Amino acid sequence: MSFVQHLNPKSAPTPSGTYSQLAITAPQTRVAVFSGQIDMSAPAAESPRGAAEQTRAVFAAIAELLASQGAQPADLIKLTTYIVGRSHLKDFNEVRSGIYAQWFPGGDTPANTLLLVAGLAHEALLVEIEGSFVCP
Repeated sequence: MSFVQHLNPKSAPTPSGTYSQLAITAPQTRVAVFSGQIDMSAPAAESPRGAAEQTRAVFAAIAELLASQGAQPADLIKLTTYIVGRSHLKDFNEVRSGIYAQWFPGGDTPANTLLLVAGLAHEALLVEIEGSFVCP
């Protein structure tokens, strides 16, 4: 059972992507906020890892954070996604679509803001995601 209700109210604009317009947590639930997750191997890699590989690594890191608190993907409230340049958006979206199909088979996805940025903390980084989730 999830402690987060994801909604797209009829009074709100229809989402233009894979996200919910609204996320509501159950009363008296603990909320965890996590810092931006990156592909930790990307800066040290001899050859740069692409956006698809980095996206898989970032979602794996998020899964580990969820598991550390006994949470699951359905407990995600909101994600903020940073992608370096529009050219990496296609690879990110393809990988995220596959992960979301496994994590949210009913299509009940967390709220999300996606930002295209000029760069991240290290020049090899292309994807970073921060967010929040309910701790069951």
